Amino acid sequence: MPRLLGRALAGFLLIVSAAHAQTALTWEQVRERFRNNNPNLAASRVAVEESKAQEITAYLRPNPEATATLDQIDPFTPDPYRPFGNTLPFLSGSYLHEREHKRELRRDSARGATAIASSTLEDQDRTLLFNLRSAFVGILHAKEIRQLAQDNLIYYDRVLEVNRTRQQAGDISEVDLGRLELQRVQYESDLQNAEVSLRTAKIQLLSLLDERTPIEQFDVTGKFDFSEQTVKPLVELVRTELVGMGESAN
Repeated sequence: MPRLLGRALAGFLLIVSAAHAQTALTWEQVRERFRNNNPNLAASRVAVEESKAQEITAYLRPNPEATATLDQIDPFTPDPYRPFGNTLPFLSGSYLHEREHKRELRRDSARGATAIASSTLEDQDRTLLFNLRSAFVGILHAKEIRQLAQDNLIYYDRVLEVNRTRQQAGDISEVDLGRLELQRVQYESDLQNAEVSLRTAKIQLLSLLDERTPIEQFDVTGKFDFSEQTVKPLVELVRTELVGMGESAN
């Protein structure tokens, strides 16, 4: 029994350690999860599929209708027994003929609705992807600010150690040392604000991903350094575009 409990406890600790050791997500992984899990994009895709289905139903030919009727059946006739003696059979048929190309117009209207739904999906994907990228960069920015706040606090602690040594040596008074120690609260406040900003940025990204991962187990990674991009002159861009169009035509 103690051995089983030990194994169960070890398995639980392995699961917890694996959950806490979750690797940070890159931008490509975040974008893939977003496009697979976001409910707004899923609803827009369903709307596009519905519009495509309506294209089929709008162009269907009407089915012909046929009706058969037997009237005046008398099952209680006297002798001789002729229940169908006065029966009146009735047959009818109908077929809807649409004039002025109404069926083709309905098909074209359905195709237009599908084009609008597809354009709406693309526009929504661009907008949400921009918000996702902003939230992703916001996490990287908040992590850098938190790291800067931690470095500032560590550096100020070293400054305080130097000033404590100076106070013990009589170089500064105890009042001056107290003022310096009181200023450490500002660095602690900056660090706490950075932690709150990081949690807020993670919550925004998780809401876009529609995930329920705990904030402590969720993290992203990416390059946040500045990289200078060389902008080509307009004439060169136009020349490159023309060359590409000529190659595609060939």
